[in-house]
Amino acid sequence: MDRKTVLMDFIKNDIMRNRNAKLSEDEDLLSSGILDSLGILQLVAFIEKSFGIRIPDEDVVFDNFQSVNAMVDYLQKY
Repeated sequence: MDRKTVLMDFIKNDIMRNRNAKLSEDEDLLSSGILDSLGILQLVAFIEKSFGIRIPDEDVVFDNFQSVNAMVDYLQKY
C-alpha cells in the first residue's frame, strides 16, 4: 500500500472513526475540524511507527499536516 492510502485509511478509521467517511486528499484537515492537536500527535506517532521515520518537533507544523497530500509531500524527503 502506498503512503497516501495508508494515511487516508488511518485518518478515516482511527481519527474520524468512520470507515465510510468522505475524505479528500486535499481537504484541510485542521480547518475542517478533522484533526486537532491530539489528532496530530496520534498521526505523528502512527507515521513514525508505520514508516520507520522520526519526525522532528520543528516539522510538526500546519503546512506539513494540512492535508493528506501535504503529508505525502513532506514524507517524500524520507
